Amino acid sequence: MDTFSQSLTTKISNLQRRLESFLEKDETIKHQEDPGTKFSFEVTRDLIHIRGLSQGLPEDHIDRTIIIFNRLATFFDAGILLENSDGRWRSQAYFESGKSFLLKKQQQVTLQLPAVKLISALRTKPQLILKKLNLKHLDPNWQTTCLLIKVTPDFAFILLSRMPDLWLKDHINHISRELVNGFTE
Repeated sequence: MDTFSQSLTTKISNLQRRLESFLEKDETIKHQEDPGTKFSFEVTRDLIHIRGLSQGLPEDHIDRTIIIFNRLATFFDAGILLENSDGRWRSQAYFESGKSFLLKKQQQVTLQLPAVKLISALRTKPQLILKKLNLKHLDPNWQTTCLLIKVTPDFAFILLSRMPDLWLKDHINHISRELVNGFTE
């Protein structure tokens, strides 16, 4: 295996370990819950909470990305973390109803994304992306707005919201401002 391949494999393995450690606590809680119990989740639009999105972040850009992704779970109905690997974006984790989940290696899917400026939100319908990523359960009735935000050259978020357009525009503006703060410190 050449040096580049080894380096890429090492980076992916390190990301996988970091995601697993951040999500380990969620998995423990998930297994303790009664499977028949539904819990109520409501997206928050509170500016005080949004301003906390970029607070107290680590220096390492991978850890920073994972923490911000997990924090976004309170502001959106669902989301997917994508990692860039030679221009192909691989799904690594997702959140739904406030809970984060790591995708196993066999569940990870790659896709091609359009060229996007950093921290600009592209809107689309969720059908194609969720079908391609095998994550249709995140929006089975296609009732969300799907947003793609590239936060670094290596990571992007797909965020799903049922929020009406009237509130979603301001919500995205506030979130984007905090993402800029979080990734430029």
